[in-house]
Amino acid sequence: MSITIDNAEVEALLADFTAATHRAAPDLLLELLRREQARVETAAERRIAEGLAADVAMRRRFSASPNVDARTIDEILAYDENGLPV
Repeated sequence: MSITIDNAEVEALLADFTAATHRAAPDLLLELLRREQARVETAAERRIAEGLAADVAMRRRFSASPNVDARTIDEILAYDENGLPV
């Protein structure tokens, strides 16, 4: 597979990088892509962990909140034994 880069800035940066590191362009691109993939995966894992922690915190707050209405659901909805409104 070949890649065509039609961007002068990208080509210039890649040429500078290859000259500075004495490495081939495909090797540099592969390393940069692998680093970016690892960075993105790490960021996604962090967001997932933060979401799970927020969920746990919300569940704890909900469990700790007082019961403001001790009536059963039937009493709250006000239906009789025949399912009719009271």
